[in-house]
Amino acid sequence: MLPADKSVSRLPLRGIRVAAFTTGAAGPTVASWLGHFGAEVFTVESRVHPDTHRGEGNQARWNTSPDFVKLHRNKKSVTINLGKPEGRELARELVRLCDVVVENFTLRVMKRWGLGYPNLRRVRPDLVMISLRGLGSTGPDAEYATYGPNLTPLFGLSYLWNDARSGTPTGEVRAQHPDFMSGVCGAFAVMAALSHRAVTGQGQWIDGAQVEVGAALLGPSYLEYIVNGTDPVPQGNRCLWATPHGAYRCQGEDRWCVIAVETDTQWEGLCRALANPQWARDHKFSTFLGRAAHREELDAHLERWTSQHTAHWVMEALQREGVPAAAVQDVEDLFQRDPQLQARGGLVEIVEPELGPVVTEGLPVHLSETPGSLRTHAPLMGEHTRETCRDLLGLPEGDVRRLELDGVLE
Repeated sequence: MLPADKSVSRLPLRGIRVAAFTTGAAGPTVASWLGHFGAEVFTVESRVHPDTHRGEGNQARWNTSPDFVKLHRNKKSVTINLGKPEGRELARELVRLCDVVVENFTLRVMKRWGLGYPNLRRVRPDLVMISLRGLGSTGPDAEYATYGPNLTPLFGLSYLWNDARSGTPTGEVRAQHPDFMSGVCGAFAVMAALSHRAVTGQGQWIDGAQVEVGAALLGPSYLEYIVNGTDPVPQGNRCLWATPHGAYRCQGEDRWCVIAVETDTQWEGLCRALANPQWARDHKFSTFLGRAAHREELDAHLERWTSQHTAHWVMEALQREGVPAAAVQDVEDLFQRDPQLQARGGLVEIVEPELGPVVTEGLPVHLSETPGSLRTHAPLMGEHTRETCRDLLGLPEGDVRRLELDGVLE
């Protein structure tokens, strides 16, 4: 386990300021990636309407919620009540001093506050702004409110995730895949816009739609219908270009190993790992098409073997023979049994003010010339409000105190 990287000497986005009007996961993920690579990120929030990941009305969770802590490191918290005119004016002044605005509220929120792109562009002509809504900012469905789990059915992912042997979709998707996928893509789009601005001096508005990012990841399934006229069916853990392919039960309670055999060479490696059992010599398993045609029988044979061994033993035995395999790991496995994760700095420790030392995931992207880093803990509610108002916005101390008393900096 590695300590958080304190080095800031080569952070590529040093000098870039970001104003983040965000909630949930999608917008905060965009801002997080910019912050990891050196941008100064101001999360604009309020005690009146706390972020859902803060814990909303539960003040005891405001600075200890794991979801918020995970998504808001390398950021500053500035509490501004945007329901008040002076609060909105302060927000515009903050934007004037920023290069990027990130927001992922529902369609009317930023417009209602007078903080839509046309207004903010007057404040900062070369502003790069990204709006990352579930269904985008235009079209007949743009006003619908979404969150991760109700987006996956819209672009077909939850249907395709179902058990391939079941005729009725039954899977309930609780994950927030669209938030994190669109967050990473959104950060990439912001970087492209900043590069464009560096050359042309022009800012731009990025109208992002989380559902479109999700749909882009299902290109082959859409093409199956568009090109071949075939309606895709649930694949579950199956794969068109690999057999066997899936998660196979192993020794112990709810323990599994994922195995994927794409080539004849890998099939031969699998047979060696299994000590070349008699069933594997059957002619129907000698080709990829044969294995695919008899996948259920093949899966049953394979799981009889995997269920006799631990998931990590199966993984190591197959990997030695060149077969792609990985144990399905729980949190304890990640902390104690994954030498690759340890060696790559996959886990780092950060001291959170009200939680103490917390181990979290490190950055998965390692850039040799301009590496990112986790430098600061997640901000306490309003931790940087006074500092930002006084040192960046230039407000006298007396004005700051008045705005606090008036509920503007709340």
